[in-house]
Parts: sequence; structure tokens; C-alpha cells
Amino acid sequence: MSARYGWLSACCLGVLCCVPGRVQAQRIGMPEDSSDRISPIVRVVQKCQGSVVGFVSLETGKLIGTGVIVDPTGIIVTNAHVVGKSKRWGVQLVDKTEFLAEVITITRGDLAVARVTTKQKLDALPPCKSDEVFVGETVIAIGHPYGYSYTISRGILSATGRKIPLPDGGMVADAYQVDAAINPGNSGGPLMNINGELIGINFAMRDGAQNIAFTIPAKRVRELLSNLPPN
Repeated sequence: MSARYGWLSACCLGVLCCVPGRVQAQRIGMPEDSSDRISPIVRVVQKCQGSVVGFVSLETGKLIGTGVIVDPTGIIVTNAHVVGKSKRWGVQLVDKTEFLAEVITITRGDLAVARVTTKQKLDALPPCKSDEVFVGETVIAIGHPYGYSYTISRGILSATGRKIPLPDGGMVADAYQVDAAINPGNSGGPLMNINGELIGINFAMRDGAQNIAFTIPAKRVRELLSNLPPN
């Protein structure tokens, strides 16, 4: 079930259709002469998939949405509508490693930050330092749509500066519009450019439409992280 933004649907999910698996397994058995098949998109996936997590409800065990590790110490960014009012969540990596996460910050701009405590250095995908994007450039998303874990979709950046109202009265005034496949379960997941840089957090799709989805720009993530309370 996905929350409604009037004419929008928030891309969160309450049903687990499959369990996360190793995306790396797709490379097994590739012939030695397959290097010409390793496209820029494949390289982005190989570089970034380890930084993507699934948010799992501690009460139901269901996969709800997606998050991205932005700091190797265990800082994870997702959407506020993914975590809701729950302060503690399970998070699962692509290799099925599981951690307990505590939500430490929620904003009216539909962003939230969770922290896991571990001595393990985690793969991180920090927000891009540059806000330069190009309408028409290739973008890649990773998420768990309808429980199909670690699904890759790609498309183009369709527009910038979209004003998207939120259920809590807030607004994302500078959202990116993309035509990549974004569905329930993708919420909180990363949108990346062809260089594997985190340019935004996916958060909504146009209800009743096709290929119209929205992303919170990386600059909002940077602002949020700069104001985090001390550990």
C-alpha cells in the first residue's frame, strides 16, 4: 500500500515479494570476452549497489522501502514517509547482512536519517557535491519495487524545479522529474548519474501516469546531513 500525495503516490511498500539477494551473482559465468558488455550503467550498479539498503519493519518483517548509506560510519538517508513514526528499523544490505537502525532525524521535506551502530566500515554513497544536472542526461535508480529487491531502472532526467506538495503540509519545491521506472518500494532509494554520483533520493510517482516520478535533489540531503545532532 502506498501513501497518497493527492495526485501523487509515495513510493513505499508494505508487502515483501522476495528476499534480497546478491546482485553480484549476475556476473557469474560471464565469458572472458564480455568486457564490451560492461556498460557505464553496469559500472554504476557495481559501484553503488553495496550502499543501498532495504528498510524492514521489526513488527511485521516486511520490506517497506529503500535507503542509501551516505557515510561509512552507518548514516543512512531515506524518506520520512518510509520510516513514519517508527524509531527503530531493520536494514538489510545486498549481501543479506542485517543491522538494527535508529531514526535520528525526520524533516518536512520527506527526508529522514537513520543510524546503525557497527564496527564494520560500510560502503557509502555520499551526496554529490555539485548541483549541476542536465535535462536529458541518463539517470539510474536502485530500489525494492513491490519487494523485488535490488531492482535497477534507468531513464533520463526529464525536468527540474518541480513543486511537489507533501501530505504533512511541506513541499519539495525543486524536485527533479525523471522517467525511470519508480514504483512502490523505491522510496528512499538513490538516483545516480552515469558517473555513479548520488544526485537525489526518489520519493514519489505521478498517480495514474506512466514514466513520471520525482526525486529530492542531493543538495537537500547535504543540508540535512550538515545539521545532524552529534553521535
